[in-house]
Amino acid sequence: MKKLLSIVLSLIMVMTVFTGCGDKKAENSSFFKEAAKMQDIKTGTADMEFTFNAKGTDISKEKDIPKQLKNGDSIALKLKMETTAESDTKQAVKISAQYGVTEYAEVTTVVIDGAKLYVNVGALTDFIKSVDETVGAQVETAMGQLGAGKYISLDMKQVCQAMNIEMPDMSKSAVDLQKLVLEVMNNLDKSFADIQGKDGDDYTLTVGSDNADKVAADLVKFCEDGSLKEVYTALMDWYVNMFGADTEMGKQFAEMKKDSSKQLDEAVKEVKENKDKIVSTLKDAKVNVVAKLNVTGDKGERVCNLSVDSGEIKGTDNDITGSVSFISNLKEGKVTIKEMIPTEGVVDITAMVNMMLSQFGAAAGVQGTGLY
Repeated sequence: MKKLLSIVLSLIMVMTVFTGCGDKKAENSSFFKEAAKMQDIKTGTADMEFTFNAKGTDISKEKDIPKQLKNGDSIALKLKMETTAESDTKQAVKISAQYGVTEYAEVTTVVIDGAKLYVNVGALTDFIKSVDETVGAQVETAMGQLGAGKYISLDMKQVCQAMNIEMPDMSKSAVDLQKLVLEVMNNLDKSFADIQGKDGDDYTLTVGSDNADKVAADLVKFCEDGSLKEVYTALMDWYVNMFGADTEMGKQFAEMKKDSSKQLDEAVKEVKENKDKIVSTLKDAKVNVVAKLNVTGDKGERVCNLSVDSGEIKGTDNDITGSVSFISNLKEGKVTIKEMIPTEGVVDITAMVNMMLSQFGAAAGVQGTGLY
């Protein structure tokens, strides 16, 4: 079961990470070139729905899966994210789930209003209780001890000050992230050219048993030509720039970048050595994942549609079969998160978090003296 989930989720992550929408009128475009153009869209709303279905006798035997999520030897689960982006620093997302019932239940809502973070812990506690009553009761008790109401809030600027780090400039970080995404998409586009295509108005990306040899070859190309290292290096540089090269966090990411070179070389070597295994795994699992990207409308009012469908994937070491689908609809436009910012039942835990950080820092200082 875990191996099947690993295969399915890994494929979906590869297909959906950094994906977005753009103007399909451009000539000589491709899936990743279109995806890169999402950076033009700064405000709007997006609805994303993730569906997972699995069936097999081993499911009923899996003790790690909560019984509420199972129906005999099958699982049916849906997750939905409703996002509103007013600007780089004003965003909100409502997360809901559907399992064993016909309606969605709210998991939580997270709102970022400048330096202020809000989380609906009331909905989160109720959801956890509906899945596992014992764990839910423990979470409820913990929240009660914190004095948390329906919502908790956190001043991220104050927390950063308590940690002696400068709060990242999210507007600048967004610009830097845009450059990073464009670089990533350019690398992916060059490396995975053989598995991109077009179906009507949709740009496609396909990973399956029918093109397993091309998938493996392109993956090796992505690793071998330095693209993997370039992507990782660019990501670490983004973190360093976001926190500042002179800050403790910035220095840690710079060190990670330096230390990971050998590990990346080993990863590249492993991919090359296991090329045939990658091909056989895709074929044995009968994988047929197809991602489609489409955009319509003029700038300022664009509508982006992205879908990913795994088809039916077969477990290679059990009788379980499963499928995953992902659908995202993004509408560009001017929106506001004002109505989503909670004003009642909010408990600010900033002081408590800062106190815990202070105590942790003091303990770490004592431990560093060898007296603790």
